[in-house]
Amino acid sequence: MRDSQLNDFERRLQRIDQIHQAGGAFEASGSLGRSYFDSMRPKARRALSLRGLALIAAAALLVKGVMIVQIGAERYGAKVERLAQGSEAERIGAWVMRPGPLTTLIADNLRPILK
Repeated sequence: MRDSQLNDFERRLQRIDQIHQAGGAFEASGSLGRSYFDSMRPKARRALSLRGLALIAAAALLVKGVMIVQIGAERYGAKVERLAQGSEAERIGAWVMRPGPLTTLIADNLRPILK
């Protein structure tokens, strides 16, 4: 015959196992338990931050400026125009590579350095 205290003990163990399976646990005061580490978990981040997009745009403008300085504005414009006559992907590339006022300003500032 089973002792009533043993039955009570097994019920408490079963309850503790259920709490653990649900993700809960006893935490002593002053200890670094699960609640502490869950609060310290890093927040979800974007795959590509705004800073990353800005750096990509700045690098593209810099590359376009260097290309204009190296081959000349007229030749660069002719190459972009020829690219605009191509397929859909080439037209998108021509739109991205077209010389704008900011690209021209960058090229003007890079010309004394690169020549």
